[in-house]
Amino acid sequence: MKKIVIVNNKGGVGKTTVASQLAFHLAESGFSVVALDLDGQRNLTTALQGQKVAGSSLDMISSGEAPEIAAEQGEVVLISGDADIPVSTDDEVLRLSALSIAGLDGADFCIIDTPPTFSAVVYGALVSADYMLSPIELKRFSLDGVEGVVKAFFQIQEINPDIAFLGLLPSRYDAVKKSERDMLRLVASQYAELIIPHAIHNRVAYEAAGAEGLHIKEVNTASGKVAAAEFQAFFDWFREAVDEGKGLL
Repeated sequence: MKKIVIVNNKGGVGKTTVASQLAFHLAESGFSVVALDLDGQRNLTTALQGQKVAGSSLDMISSGEAPEIAAEQGEVVLISGDADIPVSTDDEVLRLSALSIAGLDGADFCIIDTPPTFSAVVYGALVSADYMLSPIELKRFSLDGVEGVVKAFFQIQEINPDIAFLGLLPSRYDAVKKSERDMLRLVASQYAELIIPHAIHNRVAYEAAGAEGLHIKEVNTASGKVAAAEFQAFFDWFREAVDEGKGLL
């Protein structure tokens, strides 16, 4: 099982959109997928409503044990979020999180959505992960958030040397706004080797898909068609990177 953690220590950057649509696209490609919701806001649980539920992330973190999963090809199995998931930096929470996530099996991929903080649960996920992917929003102070993400990756790499950083994915991007175009150029100039050459734009279709638990291709609007094409382009890039077993770091 390849485990991909979607992480950023800032909220509202589109982590859940990326996580849910990656899960749907992987299943559409014939893979079996476990989607793990580690965020107390339970946004991934909402975005994957209607999928089979195989357990609770709080039970995992509390016990240090992963639920037994046997996902079928083309199926997404959800481990649901819980409002009581701890956001502490407690070492025991980190240990149990890492232990339970390392024990996950029974599917080709595990996509992990996380809260907007580098808590013990998030570090535990990264300790047991194969890949880290970071959506970033191109707003004011974005550079501060990027620096925190990169710093966290290098800290984790000291413990988990096999983890690869897939990169920084511009997300909720509004190309109409000059401020966001300028920020993208600034981030690209300072982190050129880390920017994924695709962007997830700020489109109504993604909100509709998340609210209804839909694959973006099921949103039958003009916005949905454009969003489906752009996410497919990112997904093709993602597949190639993971198939080659490497990231941008």
